[in-house]
Amino acid sequence: MSEFDEEVKQKVLEKLAQKPWSTRDLAKILKMKKREVDKICKELINEGKATYWSSGSTAYVTTVEKAEEMEAKRKEAH
Repeated sequence: MSEFDEEVKQKVLEKLAQKPWSTRDLAKILKMKKREVDKICKELINEGKATYWSSGSTAYVTTVEKAEEMEAKRKEAH
């Protein structure tokens, strides 16, 4: 059982679909506590709706679809 309602999780998921985010920056833009955003992102990852994505030096969280898109762009660049 999630401690967060679906509306809040959906709001986070919509932001994650826009681009990869660090949870710190995501918390700032959503005006939420970083700890809450960390927990929501972990729940979304466990549900298979989000994933970690690395730029090579920094780890971000984004939707699975956006991560696949970012990986495709990275492969095109090489």
